Amino acid sequence: MNYKVKLTKYLFYFSLFFLFLVYLLPGKIFELKNNVENKTVIEGSIEHFYYFTYLTILGLVTYINKFFFKRVFVILLGLSILIEFLHLYVPNREFSLFDILANVSGFLFGLFLIIITKKKIKKWYE
Repeated sequence: MNYKVKLTKYLFYFSLFFLFLVYLLPGKIFELKNNVENKTVIEGSIEHFYYFTYLTILGLVTYINKFFFKRVFVILLGLSILIEFLHLYVPNREFSLFDILANVSGFLFGLFLIIITKKKIKKWYE
């Protein structure tokens, strides 16, 4: 297996693990209490947009030449919505429609970037 494919695969699966760790543990892990109180809804949603853009690009690049491309597409889209609904059941986390919108927007933006650069990415993997 090509070392580039292997590296992106490891990074993708680590990023998925990190997503579940950060998004589904009770409360905020990496933010100070004062920082959380001063944050607006839009600022929090922008972080969701960035992470799902990154995750979508990484996941779709990892499986760009594979049958799993469509599966990863569906999994990431579903995950972008599901992760917020799971906040309803996690203590000290709150459900937000803005976060769902940011997650899906980040996914769609990452997908758009992959679509316009797909030929160059395939050449990079060769």
